[in-house]
Amino acid sequence: MGGVTPVTMPPDIPPQAGPAGAPAEARQTALDLLATRPQATLTTLVAGSADDAAAMAGWPYPSLVLVALDGGGRPLLLLSELALHTRNLRQDGRAALLFEDTAGRENPLTGPRLSVMGRAEALAGEAAEAARAVYLDRHPSAALYADFPDFRFWRLEIAQVHLVAGFGRIHWLSAADLMA
Repeated sequence: MGGVTPVTMPPDIPPQAGPAGAPAEARQTALDLLATRPQATLTTLVAGSADDAAAMAGWPYPSLVLVALDGGGRPLLLLSELALHTRNLRQDGRAALLFEDTAGRENPLTGPRLSVMGRAEALAGEAAEAARAVYLDRHPSAALYADFPDFRFWRLEIAQVHLVAGFGRIHWLSAADLMA
């Protein structure tokens, strides 16, 4: 096989409206996953750069992160500027978080999974201070590094949510479905 072919990223695609209102059970399952899972897999798009990751520019990059939710149900992250996922977000804020509750199941594919897609933004000022309070309440151990100069709070503005609640129980939800 030859080298990696660079990927041209499509233009921004606006969030698609889901069906009029998500079923109540799907909405509740999604909200439960968001509220009860303290961590998620963050997926970003590898940024073009001069480091070792440059050969993978445009490819999805997953990493494990701790998550809290702000008062509007939007995911909050505490990320180091030294991390590849943060460098990726600085170049392209599109991201996804995968929340799952599959541990301990004989077949993990029967457990619920929630993909939350949106655009991440670094927070500053009062927004960062509010995020700090909520995040450290959820993750007290993060106080050890929250004030390091390379760490910033980020918020994911939700565009669309995809819930797989088990075999055949699949739903697209809008950001409004989670806030209704």
